[in-house]
Amino acid sequence: MQNDPYSTPGSNIHPTSYGNNPQVTQAVLHQLAGTKPWVRFMSVLMFIGAGFMLLVALGMLVAGGAIASAGGNAMFSGAMGVGIAVLYAVLSIVYIYPALKLWKYASSIGNLLMTGSELDLIAALNHQRSFWKFVGILVLAMLVLYFVVIIGVIAVGGFAAMGARP
Repeated sequence: MQNDPYSTPGSNIHPTSYGNNPQVTQAVLHQLAGTKPWVRFMSVLMFIGAGFMLLVALGMLVAGGAIASAGGNAMFSGAMGVGIAVLYAVLSIVYIYPALKLWKYASSIGNLLMTGSELDLIAALNHQRSFWKFVGILVLAMLVLYFVVIIGVIAVGGFAAMGARP
């Protein structure tokens, strides 16, 4: 930027791929540019995975209803089939939030590459932080669930062994 108030104003109508007024170093921009396609790819895969999970949930409901109406007694008909279908539907919704965060992160990287602005870098890192915070919370929840299930299995096994004594 020039400090001469008498100079002719101008603008760069052909900005480089890393912005025309970078506040962020080229090395940082280069590294983020390399991650953008992979972040977008993972986001798309998560959206596709959520869609497939919804299709499986719907398929289980339809198949369970068809089996029940035909008089069959299959594992996926009745309450158990509905429960599993609802679980798949809930899990597909859970997949959508991190997929959105990755999509926004990739879009913020694209904005950063065009502007080179520190504010765009902050926005991109904020989306990345939100993604990893969500993943961390899910991992902690799964660890707690595993712990509860393991304790439950041990307790049930212990009670069964105590009841089997002559």
